[in-house]
Formats: sequence, structure tokens, C-alpha cells
Amino acid sequence: MKKKLFLPVLLAVGMIVQAQTNFSGAYGYSFRPQGDPPATEKNRGPKGSLVLLKMDGDKYRFWLDVETGWPRYHVGETDGTITFVNDTASFDNTFEDATNPCILSFKITGNIITINSHSTSFNCGFGQGVHADGEYAKLKVQPVFNNDWLKKEYPQSPVALVTNNRAEIFQDETCLHSFSPKRYFVKGDKFMSIAETEKCIYTEYIPSPGKFVYGWIKKSEVKLLPAE
Repeated sequence: MKKKLFLPVLLAVGMIVQAQTNFSGAYGYSFRPQGDPPATEKNRGPKGSLVLLKMDGDKYRFWLDVETGWPRYHVGETDGTITFVNDTASFDNTFEDATNPCILSFKITGNIITINSHSTSFNCGFGQGVHADGEYAKLKVQPVFNNDWLKKEYPQSPVALVTNNRAEIFQDETCLHSFSPKRYFVKGDKFMSIAETEKCIYTEYIPSPGKFVYGWIKKSEVKLLPAE
């Protein structure tokens, strides 16, 4: 079960990572299924996919998808925000009905990110027998990270149009805390409304390769467009 975390809980341990390091990209693993699958399913074994996009400093947005493959095809998905300190980060992925915590630990070694879940699939909100645990190697062929890619992660999100000359992007859901320096969209810009509070909407936006814009915008400065 995918859970969108708009105010994510994050934990981090270790030493401070160098600011110039950028771990953005797609990582993954795949294996052939065990047993004796039919010919059509011989390539449908366990697999995992992890995407990291750099936000600010050592903070990253991530999307994680895992699947057991043949014969049951159970899946698990989650996403959120983590901060790497040296080569390590942690994320609280505890499912709302969990009996015990589910903490996902991320560790970077070269081009491999190792994830350990320290809990059961139920506590993490994943399908039966699904775990995030594994070594995710950086893919040799990387997808193009742009707004079209981002839209696939939020297929149900409506589009917002900036109606003011410019709309400030805030760090918090109350639209009170500015970024430094301040960040803006300008009149005519369009972006997804991913989450909302009474007075603000949250969006994520990729204006160009390597850039990732995120934050909250006042509803009074935008207009939601009809679904296409």
C-alpha cells in the first residue's frame, strides 16, 4: 500500500556527508523466480526499484517499489523524504495498523544502496511476504526525470495554474515559512496539486534535469484546472 507522506518523519545517523555528493538516480535489482515457473514467467522473479531525487543539502525524495514475482506477485510501495548523514539514512514506514514499528534503513556503498526493513511486511504496509530488504544497484540506463515522469507517480493529481504575477513556494503546510532565498512560481506556470490543507497546496516540479522544486503554495494564488 503506497502512502504519501507530506510531512514525513525522518531519522539519520552518522557523520555529515559532503555537500557536493549527489545520489540522485534510479536503483534496482531483479532475480529469476525460484521453483519451476512456466516459460512465460521465467523473468518474473523478485524485483525492487528505488528512485532518489535530491531536494536540498543531503535531503532526498524517494520512491520505493518491491514485488515478490511469480507465483504470487505480492507488491509493496512507499515514498517519502530521507536525509543522508555520511552514507546512512532511516525512514519511519510504520503502517497505520501496525503492531510494531517499521524502520527502513538506507546505506550507500559506491553505486549500491542497501535497504534493511527491521520489521514484517504487515508492519510496513506491504503485501504478504514483501520486504524492502536488498541491494539496489544504480541502473546503467537511467530514466529521464522530468515532469512527465513525475506525473506518473501522481496520476490522480489535478493541475494548478498560477493566477498571480508570482506565487511564493513555502516550506510548510501553513505557508508561513519561506525558503532562503525565497522561491516562486510565476503567472501561467502549471504544476500538480499533490496534497492540500485548508489554505495551501503541496507540489513537486522538475523544471530541468537535476532540478527538483517542492513546497507549499497559497490556494489564493492559483486556480485548479479541470481534469484533462
